[in-house]
Amino acid sequence: MSFVLVVGATIKCVHGGSCRLPGPGSRMLTVSGTAVLLSGAEAGFAFGSAAAPVPGMITPCPAALPNGQPQPCVTTATLPVGLTTKLTVAEQPVLLDTATGGTVSGTGAGTWTIADAGQKILEAS
Repeated sequence: MSFVLVVGATIKCVHGGSCRLPGPGSRMLTVSGTAVLLSGAEAGFAFGSAAAPVPGMITPCPAALPNGQPQPCVTTATLPVGLTTKLTVAEQPVLLDTATGGTVSGTGAGTWTIADAGQKILEAS
């Protein structure tokens, strides 16, 4: 079993950048009053850089183009690994703390993973 992700879960890129995933999430299922994150919440998420921070940024992504111009990771739209197979909300799978997916940045293709689910109460598979 894995923990269900909620709004504020921490995602990190292969370069060490980390951010809290924003909402809105689904209010149809909450954990301690915080909305769960459904599949797709991670798609197109941009990690910030030191020069251009994003809301929820914890550590900037240092990825840059060969000329040194910052180009931090952005998650790809492909479906990640780490979706629920039994628990759905509005017929959509919920993201789990085992989720991982692809990124693109100034250094090319990379990956993202979950650093913290944002809660330790609800587990699912």
